[in-house]
Amino acid sequence: MKLTRSKLTETLRRLGDGKTVYQARKVAKVSVRRVYQVKEAFDKTGEVPDIGKLAGRPRKPFDEWEIITVKEAYKKYRVSADTLERLIDRDYKKHIGHNRIHQILVFLGYAKKKTYKDKRKKNWIRYERRHSLTAVHIDWHYFKGTWVFGVEDDASRKLLALIESEKESTDNSILGMELALKHGKIRQCISDHGSTFTSNFVDAYSRFKEYLKFKGIKPTLTKIKHPQSNGKIEKWFECYDRNREAYETKEEFMYWYNDLKPHKSLNFDILETPSQAFIRKLRKC
Repeated sequence: MKLTRSKLTETLRRLGDGKTVYQARKVAKVSVRRVYQVKEAFDKTGEVPDIGKLAGRPRKPFDEWEIITVKEAYKKYRVSADTLERLIDRDYKKHIGHNRIHQILVFLGYAKKKTYKDKRKKNWIRYERRHSLTAVHIDWHYFKGTWVFGVEDDASRKLLALIESEKESTDNSILGMELALKHGKIRQCISDHGSTFTSNFVDAYSRFKEYLKFKGIKPTLTKIKHPQSNGKIEKWFECYDRNREAYETKEEFMYWYNDLKPHKSLNFDILETPSQAFIRKLRKC
């Protein structure tokens, strides 16, 4: 229970009326030790102690080496504070707590102050394939005048192909799959009901479906108006929107995503990247 100023005043008043510390603590539902601390401060000054945001320990100013280290690490990896904490431990052999890293990121303008909703931990269940290339997620996405097509491996989160074009088309969808197939045989392709993947008519001819059939890839369509079914590629598009403009070419962006940036859905204890997970999860023939 948070000790507010009104509860603090009432606690001190009850102590002045002869109540025991144990009886007085029930007002704010704090420990006996906490009441003793408050009473000691009150007896020394004769004033109700200040509580709240400005009453805690003063924040230690950022050291120059901390700012330089966090800035360099963020520019290279572009990840959140808790991931940067581990990367700095590994690369620089120095330790900075993730809360302090976040404060430095806010100071540098690379992050925003966290809200209450950001701090809450969310319960979630992960669904993923066991082996690489068992299934891929595909979709089109529009970002600032460019149509983006991505092919993401389900098991490893590795981006197998990235197409950027002026318009979405079946030809570019097929081209993206051809690039993805250079990584190996794909068993299943998960997509929505977009016109580049299906026909507008039931049981009608679809060039993309015929292409998948020719390649021996099983097409799987998600539920209509249910983007969570293809959530992995949707989440990747969020990453694309936040970080694509930091890189001049799509090749540089793909290298950052696949080979530099640790992915929290993988083996985060060793800061595993999608490329590392892709090799680890390949089916042993």
